[in-house]
Amino acid sequence: MPVFFMSYARIPVPRYLDASQDPHRLVLQFFDELCGNVARQARVPREEAGFVERPGMPGEESIKALFESQVFVPLYSKRYFSSPRCGREWTVATHRVAQGSRPSIVPVLWTPHSPTSLPTRVKEQYPEVPEGIGEAAANYASMGMRQLLRLAERPDPENEHATAQVSAQVAQVTDWLAKHIVDQAATVPRQSRTSSGGGRATAPTTLAGLDDAFADPPFASPLHITVLAPTEEQLPVGRDNTRYGSRVDGWRPYGQAVGPLVEQMEALARHLGFEPTVLPFHKHQTELRSTEIPTAPWILVVDPWALEDPRIASQAREFDRVRRPWTAVLSILAGDDLQTMEQSDRLRGLLRTHFPRFHSEGRAGEQEAVRGLAGADVFVRWFGELVEATWMRYLRYIHSQLSRSSTDARDVPDAGAHLPQRPGLGRDNGAPSDGRLVEGRP
Repeated sequence: MPVFFMSYARIPVPRYLDASQDPHRLVLQFFDELCGNVARQARVPREEAGFVERPGMPGEESIKALFESQVFVPLYSKRYFSSPRCGREWTVATHRVAQGSRPSIVPVLWTPHSPTSLPTRVKEQYPEVPEGIGEAAANYASMGMRQLLRLAERPDPENEHATAQVSAQVAQVTDWLAKHIVDQAATVPRQSRTSSGGGRATAPTTLAGLDDAFADPPFASPLHITVLAPTEEQLPVGRDNTRYGSRVDGWRPYGQAVGPLVEQMEALARHLGFEPTVLPFHKHQTELRSTEIPTAPWILVVDPWALEDPRIASQAREFDRVRRPWTAVLSILAGDDLQTMEQSDRLRGLLRTHFPRFHSEGRAGEQEAVRGLAGADVFVRWFGELVEATWMRYLRYIHSQLSRSSTDARDVPDAGAHLPQRPGLGRDNGAPSDGRLVEGRP
């Protein structure tokens, strides 16, 4: 049972990035330092001090550690509170304890974040400012832990004293946080979460379907989703039917435990503040070549096996040939599907053939999404990133169309007054809403 569980916002990382470009590098570095401090102060083995999910780690292992840990340590940032996965981890953390107990949470200010912008359920859990460490506390409160770590690892040859001072401040804040975690852990009965009997909480087996504690959207923006996947009756010869249903919405590419993908996408889209509409390709097809303003951004989700069907293959080629700015493609090559893995080279070839433009144009992250997503967690991350990016392109497209002709704009709602605006998002300049460029973001 780990003393603490560290929760952070994952960023999809293209496979070609090396370790020095890993956007999670500072998170893992901070975890290692914090873990060492907690182990020393709590007098426990280092492997029992803390847990953080590292890339490639099985999801079941992470969920078990989350449920059994004594203290929940979330890294606050704007990206954190826009992540449905982080919201679900918060749900587990705040409902896992025995009835009537207050959850033990020690939040870390990862990047500057205003208390007034916290989600409703989190407003009472703003990170504390450390006491008794002077300037280190002030810099932590104004810059956040991430920036302190960045400054500490970039020595200034003209001012070595300043670099050493920042490193000392990182150590002071980390030590204070470790003490706070150990103090909180001492108040938590270790046995309260380890048993499923006697009315105590039972560990979930997956985060899918759990409530996103951060989802509190003021409105729902429209989103179109189309799934190109075969039914049981439309499968290619020899294709195993265990992951398909009598209808397209019965497709379960990541297995029975995860369930139908359509249900997962609808839930995720609603957590992101959208109202999804899942319809067949032909229902939206006219918008691809229409000169009218589209009614919503459009996400196409593809099972490469479906591209062996001539009708579906034709729809895929048309979607790619037109490649409107408010459209996006994700495809799935489930890593636990042995038949798919055996045929992966051929299936990727089908994707390249039918989606040459989506496969080679746009941001690196979008190209990665077209080439096939292996796991359910990876799909969830990319789906959320791509929906937000496509939404911003959709808004830019609308504004560009309205500005071309004032005559045409007379019959369209005024862009400034009535066009929906996503909460917490500004102009799309390739940066998240706090203005920092993020590697791996589509």
